[in-house]
Amino acid sequence: MYSPRNRSAQSTDTTPATREGPDGFSFDAFLSYSHHDSAPARGVQRGLASIGRRFGQLRALRVFRDSTDLTASPDLWEKVAAAMDASRHMVVLLSPKAASSRWVDKELSYWLDRKGPERLFLVIADGTLEWDESEGCFDPARSSAAPELLTHPGVLPAQPFYVDISGDAPWDPRAPGFRERVTDLAAPMQGKEKSELAGEDLRQQRRERRLRRAAVAVLAVLTLLAVVAGVAALLQAAEAQAQRDEARRQRDQAVGQALVSESQVVVDDNPALALALAAEAQGATSTGPSRAVEAVWEARRAAMTKAAHQIGRPLTGHVDRVMSVAFSPDGGLLASAGDDGAVRLWDPNTGDPIGEPLAGHVGVVESVAFSPDGKLLATAGEDETVRLWDPDRGVSIGEPLTGHNADVVSVAFSPDGTTLATGGIDSVRLWDPGTGEFIGQPLTDYDYRVKPLAFSQNGSLLASAGPDWAMRLWDPETGDPMGEPLTGEYLSALSAALNPSGDLLAIGTYEGPVQLWDSATGEPVGEPLTGHDDMVSSLDFSPDGSLLASASEDGTIRLWDVGTGDPIGEPLSGRGVRVTSVSFSPDGDLLASAGYDGTVRLWHISTSDPIGEALRVQDEAVTSVAIAPDGKMLASAGGREGMVQLWSTDTGDPISQVLTGREYYRALSVAFSPDGTLLAAAGEDGAVRLWSTDTSDLIGELLTGREFYQALSVAFSPDGNLLASAGDDGAVRLWSVSTSEPVGQPLTGHDDRVESVAFSPDGNLLASGGSDAIVQLWDVGTGEPVGEPLIGHLDRVTSVAFSPDGNLLASAGTDGTVRLWDVGTGEPVGEPLIGHHDWVRSVAFSPDGNLVVSAGHDGTVRLWRADTGEAIGEPLTGHDYWATSVAFSPDGMMLGSGNMVAVDPPYDFDGSVRLWPTSWLTSDACALTEPYVSSLDLEPFLPSDWTPMCDYRK
Repeated sequence: MYSPRNRSAQSTDTTPATREGPDGFSFDAFLSYSHHDSAPARGVQRGLASIGRRFGQLRALRVFRDSTDLTASPDLWEKVAAAMDASRHMVVLLSPKAASSRWVDKELSYWLDRKGPERLFLVIADGTLEWDESEGCFDPARSSAAPELLTHPGVLPAQPFYVDISGDAPWDPRAPGFRERVTDLAAPMQGKEKSELAGEDLRQQRRERRLRRAAVAVLAVLTLLAVVAGVAALLQAAEAQAQRDEARRQRDQAVGQALVSESQVVVDDNPALALALAAEAQGATSTGPSRAVEAVWEARRAAMTKAAHQIGRPLTGHVDRVMSVAFSPDGGLLASAGDDGAVRLWDPNTGDPIGEPLAGHVGVVESVAFSPDGKLLATAGEDETVRLWDPDRGVSIGEPLTGHNADVVSVAFSPDGTTLATGGIDSVRLWDPGTGEFIGQPLTDYDYRVKPLAFSQNGSLLASAGPDWAMRLWDPETGDPMGEPLTGEYLSALSAALNPSGDLLAIGTYEGPVQLWDSATGEPVGEPLTGHDDMVSSLDFSPDGSLLASASEDGTIRLWDVGTGDPIGEPLSGRGVRVTSVSFSPDGDLLASAGYDGTVRLWHISTSDPIGEALRVQDEAVTSVAIAPDGKMLASAGGREGMVQLWSTDTGDPISQVLTGREYYRALSVAFSPDGTLLAAAGEDGAVRLWSTDTSDLIGELLTGREFYQALSVAFSPDGNLLASAGDDGAVRLWSVSTSEPVGQPLTGHDDRVESVAFSPDGNLLASGGSDAIVQLWDVGTGEPVGEPLIGHLDRVTSVAFSPDGNLLASAGTDGTVRLWDVGTGEPVGEPLIGHHDWVRSVAFSPDGNLVVSAGHDGTVRLWRADTGEAIGEPLTGHDYWATSVAFSPDGMMLGSGNMVAVDPPYDFDGSVRLWPTSWLTSDACALTEPYVSSLDLEPFLPSDWTPMCDYRK
């Protein structure tokens, strides 16, 4: 029988009954097994899929196995029952573990009740199985592998068919003995005699070997005939190779189409796996099927638009709900514990288990915590004990700590590691973890579980909740309470966390809200954080204290901005499964969660939401942003007196003094030189200024155009020798960076002011966009226009940008559109990109040329596919008003945007800069998926001779 307590739930088919075969069944077989028998179950599934598989066919038999075909959700049993209804046969993997599993028993009972024993197949993975003819059932005394149901007389009318694979470890379908026994299963399922199927399978295996041998034979024959046949023989060889290549191409094309379909099934639940499948499909032919390209983008969009990314499959191993998770201080280990009594250690980078489960508790393990130095792991359980472990060696340290008279449900180390606090149904106790001795008297005499326990960072406060649902603060040195209990409208405390500085206490409640409290005054801070629909089971602050994660039995995890109290992005969904625990990694990049489905999930807190707080430019507009070539610095312009601010993209902090120009005149455009040593700014006073990014000093002479005319845009040539500027006098000017002198005559041709300029990647062309609604290309060497103006915008052209290969030019305008142009022909490419609801002020390409980004007066930043013009995901929102400028970091992993807000128009503005992560759209597919997708994840989808594109982990 099946239960989420008993298996993993990696999705590849969330609606198993939707793909019916010609006989009305979606699956050829349903595989029922115990989690402990995952290895032989996987081998049986692979064997049934491969034996008798025809050339180019993805699977010979489609077998439903829950770790590859099901998503964890509250209606899990309904999905399993639907899968059994949609299966022609049932295969039950028998072992002592399966015999004791009530879930295997439940699945078996369901099948027999509805379909009878005629299509039931038994496979012995371990243990013994003896049929008692006199009783008409398996002998319970001699059948250690038989589920209880099969030991009842009359359940089966006769001895059922079964095969014994207990001696075939590691259950590799390529091993002859194991393959023969799986053929015993596969033959009746395929409606064939074993000899017939074995013969077909052998012929299929031999076919590829024959092809290789045939190639050798053909070459040998051709060599012998070369003297006689000459050119004719070579042509025959070429034809033979062409035929083989065509056969391989057709096979790869068929596999690619199947992979695309599988990718589209799993994309919502597992974008990383979907991207891996789509990338493999795209690589199946030299050009990649168009459907595969679309699937790759669909997977990238799914990852980008999630509020945070759950990467790869859930960490499975627990056979019941997981109650607690915790990261080690160095982030190298993740510990989990649950109802199955096991404590498990994981590598959070790969998701792989480390060593064997730590066994010792009897019954549920409620809580885990690492000591600050990472050398100890403390666990608490319903067996009324606390245990200490060496996490490196996986062994217990000393005797269990006993003293509680009821379940122990919470553990927490003090920041210096000298005190261990434990909370139970009876009391809160303090221990010396070095000696295992009590410290002082119990802090409470509760008769209700004390779930929340939290130390402040300096160790001077300990927070706990009591039977009256109130939070109490304690002095751990004296054991005395500090102040009155915290009580309020929303204070039925179920969970708690202190921020790193200890001045804020977050309390999760039975009703769902989360309340922040000032730990010094005992007063609530701000309004309750509302959003959960059920009790809040766990809370954790990020290491820098800026984020708060809350987990709830409503099946969601929410992230909150501690400074504002606002939710960040959409809730992280655990597929509706109740979430019991959350924990941030020490670097704050990962969040681990545990749930009722028996899994641990890892989430990347790299989202399509802005990174951190807006970089606030107080009382000033932001008219332009640029990111330095090394990606470490961002410049923003727009302040009065020509203010330009430099920021760290890593921390969001200002890293240089404000650069000032001429009083009362704003800087309207900024650009870094290709080597990052210079920063140029164009200003309202018509001047272009150069600064050193190392010293922030103004260098050289002011580069002036016509006095009293604004300089609106500035750009460096790719070699850094030239600087182009544009202004409202309708001219484009070129300057020597080394001498600050003009180069040639101004480029004239626009009938109104020129709002944007950009060099082509090879430096030979310059593009300009103006208020006369045209885009013009110029020959940098001669200063002459190239071709006719590019006409299409209905109003001012505000921004232009070349693609990295120089073949495309993007332009944005006040008509609300972005347009793409073929640089070679001057013709528009596709339809205008429409999505903004107001002016589009800025446009840029990603470094790989695959994306176009635009910023508009509707306050949004939008991403588009450069090849199709299709919008990618939802607009990026976070600016309060006009989004005025956008720029990609050189590695494409980050996007910067600036905005301006009219406070007292037309003179006073406010502005901000935001950073956005874009790695899931711009990074190489292998780089994204290799850490999170294993070769085992892909194995059910790929032919045995397939060479994966990426180096997936084992």
